[in-house]
Parts: sequence; C-alpha cells; structure tokens
Amino acid sequence: MMKKGSVVASLLVLAMVVFFMAKPGQAITCQQVDVVLSSCVSYLTGNAGEPSSACCNGVSSIKQNTPTKTDRQTACQCVKDAATKISSLKDDAAQQLPAKCKVQINVPISKTVDCNS
Repeated sequence: MMKKGSVVASLLVLAMVVFFMAKPGQAITCQQVDVVLSSCVSYLTGNAGEPSSACCNGVSSIKQNTPTKTDRQTACQCVKDAATKISSLKDDAAQQLPAKCKVQINVPISKTVDCNS
C-alpha cells in the first residue's frame, strides 16, 4: 500500500507531465508555472536543502516553453505572481534554484523582478 505522500507526489509529477505537453510555439501558462513552483516549495522555503527532481524537471520545462522574449516576459510575470503567494519564500533559494537544477533559464524567480526588462 502506498503512503499518502507518495500518492500525492506521483499525482503531482503526472500533472506536471500533462501540463508541460505543450505544442511547439504554445506559450507557457501561469497554471503551468504554479504547478512547477508547487513542486519546489520545500526548497524555496528552506525546508529542503536541495530541490526535488520533479522541481528541476519543471524548471527545465520553463526553459523549453519560453523560447521568445514575449514568452519569457509572460512566464516571468507568472513566476513573480506565484512567488508572491509563497509567504516564506527565501530569496536566496529562489535565485539559486536554476543553478541547483543545472538549468540556465532567462526567467528570474523573484517577488520583486521587473518582468518588462
């Protein structure tokens, strides 16, 4: 019998796979960004020393789904909005997330970033 946490984690990974099956040229949505960041909350709030593999897969998906400047600006605003909802978000953890996941993305993870620049 699976533990409740394992079931929730499995469902979260499945949801991420479904959400990130975007068609080429289709912009990332805020719902997709929310799913990614929800898998990163433990790391972003300092409750985990390293981001989970689901979190890093999601960060990688953001990169894959933001090929244009407009896509990156849209994703940036979604990330900013999602980050604002995480009350105990640690700014240093957020800034280090892409490097911890070994993914270079052009979408900052911050509550205070200017997404128009």
